[in-house]
Amino acid sequence: MKRNYQVILEALLSVFIIIDILLLSLMIVGFTVGIKNYSIDSISNFDLLIAVLILLDLIFFRIRNQKVNENKIHFLRDNWAYIVSIIPLNFIWFNVFQLFGYTIIIGLIGIIRIYALYKVLLITGRSVRKYPSKTKLDYATVVLLLVLIIGSYLFFIVERSVNPEVPNYESAMWYAIISMTTVGYGDIVPVTLIGRIIGVILILTGMGYVSLVTATLAYSFLDFFRNESHKAAEKVENRVVNYEGKIDELITQVDKLEKKLDEKEKNE
Repeated sequence: MKRNYQVILEALLSVFIIIDILLLSLMIVGFTVGIKNYSIDSISNFDLLIAVLILLDLIFFRIRNQKVNENKIHFLRDNWAYIVSIIPLNFIWFNVFQLFGYTIIIGLIGIIRIYALYKVLLITGRSVRKYPSKTKLDYATVVLLLVLIIGSYLFFIVERSVNPEVPNYESAMWYAIISMTTVGYGDIVPVTLIGRIIGVILILTGMGYVSLVTATLAYSFLDFFRNESHKAAEKVENRVVNYEGKIDELITQVDKLEKKLDEKEKNE
């Protein structure tokens, strides 16, 4: 039961880490086109929340499960990404010290943070990567994130000078996310041909990803029920074998009794 709880919690943490990686990537790209300070503050606050969740995961599922005689150096070496990830670099840099003008340092912090989160994601998602790996959902997720990041950036570049509905990069991010989810509120409409092509690519990518997620969930459920049915069949087969063995023993005992009765009758 404890193992099931750990798998569920780490699966949720993996989803949050993926969202955090996406937001940090969008923030880094946004610095090249002028992202707003309030957006940076919001992303940094979310990143702080992820750091706290990773810290809890480190305490309850790594440190508590550490063997008493395990080498601490080996433990830190195997879980160094956790140590880096629990330090909210973005929150400290932006929300605490309010340092928004150091673009190169910001980029380095973002790259370090994203890489550490990626390493943690490989650890926390180890138990839940079985089915996504079989259906290539992990590769599709990488493609989805790349299309979202690149698509939002290109959309802002081609639309900002001709579309009054795209005054800043946040609007382009909003359009890209809404297009991928195929919601389509209609509050932002592309006016250039390239913008419309980008919108079509975003929509098709989102639809394809949702289809793949649905297929992965269906496959996981079918595989789960298949395994459970195999286990039940094996239990029934084992019981049948045990019953056959007991029946053979009874038959052997009956034969022995018959022989004893026959010998007794002969002696009489």
